[in-house]
Formats: sequence, C-alpha cells, structure tokens
Amino acid sequence: MNNSRNLNIPNLLSSSRLLAIPVFIYTALSDQLVISCIIIFYASFTDWLDGFIARKYDQSTRLGQILDPISDRLYILSLILVIFILQLSPIWILIYLISREVILSLLLLYLKAKGITGLPVHYLGKMGAFCLLIGLPGLIFAETFTSQFFFWHTIGWGFLVWGVYLY
Repeated sequence: MNNSRNLNIPNLLSSSRLLAIPVFIYTALSDQLVISCIIIFYASFTDWLDGFIARKYDQSTRLGQILDPISDRLYILSLILVIFILQLSPIWILIYLISREVILSLLLLYLKAKGITGLPVHYLGKMGAFCLLIGLPGLIFAETFTSQFFFWHTIGWGFLVWGVYLY
C-alpha cells in the first residue's frame, strides 16, 4: 500500500470513527447518554463525509475500502451491545443481527481461503446498514431525550424494522 496516498482526510475520518467506539460504549454504559449520542452523530456524519470526500476528490484507497465497512460493522455491534445491556430491544432482534454478522464473517473467511477477497457491496445491504445506524441510535435517543420519547422511539423502531429486513 502506498502510505502517502493512505494518509488522507477520508482515512483519518474513518480512523477517528474507529477510535471513538470505545468512548461511545463507555459513555453509554456510564449513563452519559448525551455524550454517547453526540458520538453517534459524529460517527454518522463522518461516515457520510469520508465517502463524499473520497469520491469527490479521488481519494479512494484500498485502506479506506477496508476501514469504512469495518467501522460501520463495529458501530452496529457496539450499538447492539449497548442496547442489549440497557434492555432497549427484544433479545431476538439482537441475536438475529449478531448471527448475521457472524455468518457473514465466516463466509468471508471461507471465501478468502478460496482466493476471493470480498463480496460485492449491494445497495440493499448499504440501505440496511443505513437504517440500522439510524434505528439503533434512535432507541438510545428515546431513552436520552425523554421529552421527545415518542418521536425517537418511533424513528428508532421504524428504521430498526427496515434495517433488520434489508440487512
């Protein structure tokens, strides 16, 4: 890999998203939900921004193609963990989402052993991840912003149902 090409704004944004995951988990589980919500907003915004910059300014790299989906998956898994611990969702939804991640990871390991380095990204999978990255935080926002509970609870469950279906 060309190290100078990898040191660009999109990859720095993706890396910062990865570094914020433990902070998100810590703040969410230590009852600092407003801070964890700010981190979720930051992660969502930088997820969009790194892709926009990479495409617009031709800064796409193989490292970025690896960092971005790993960051998305780890955020989804960390959101699932937090939602499980805070008991904000039925366990079967969380088991389904984790099972899907495990099955996909095992499939990718199998394919890599066969010389296939990855699966093509499909629009429905991206939309599923997008819905989960709105729906799962929505459940946390409902607990955080109790004066807007109905709004965030509706957003959370609406997007979560679509995310589970599309994912």
